[in-house]
Amino acid sequence: MSCLGSNILRLWTIQTVDVWMTLRRDGLWRSTNALVSQDWPDAYRWMARQMEARLVPRQVSDQMPVWAWYQWDGIRRPRPDLRARGHLPTNTAGVRLELEVSSERVLLSDFDLWHYALNYWYLPSSVGEGRAFDAELKRQALCYYRMKPLPDRRAHNAIERSWERMFDLGWTNRALTAKKGEKRIQGVLWELRLDDVRQVRKFIAR
Repeated sequence: MSCLGSNILRLWTIQTVDVWMTLRRDGLWRSTNALVSQDWPDAYRWMARQMEARLVPRQVSDQMPVWAWYQWDGIRRPRPDLRARGHLPTNTAGVRLELEVSSERVLLSDFDLWHYALNYWYLPSSVGEGRAFDAELKRQALCYYRMKPLPDRRAHNAIERSWERMFDLGWTNRALTAKKGEKRIQGVLWELRLDDVRQVRKFIAR
């Protein structure tokens, strides 16, 4: 189980060896705008705003989320399997850090639903509701697949608000998301602290 009690969560974060060396040296590591993937800057900034609203404020103006796993592959496989591909670029020297972190410092979300934010898709409450939203946009000659962001502020805001469903880990819909025990659940926090680390496993990314 990843939960150690009402206030402590067990998480795993995949980082490069350079990050681990900085964490060991300074006792603290933070991500910044300069480290954010240029493929999805808007989604990362949206997540940072959600953290500002739901967690303590960031300490530095350009601070960005640090990513971790709470359930890498459902409740039975919470810890990331280092034999899997995609953790880091191939042949990169990395570390898997096992953490124990206060729940007040972590914002959990459904990893698969996070892809709606990454791709600027509307996340409906049901298939029918999604079709109705798309039909309304079509009547306005709008399409979030071709226009990013949508020029209509109300429609854009509706899309961003829909992404907040990813934080409801109890929400299940066979067409859209899995049961909680089967979900891939990610966590974001503002910083890594050396005191949080309980185990370190080095590896070479496949």
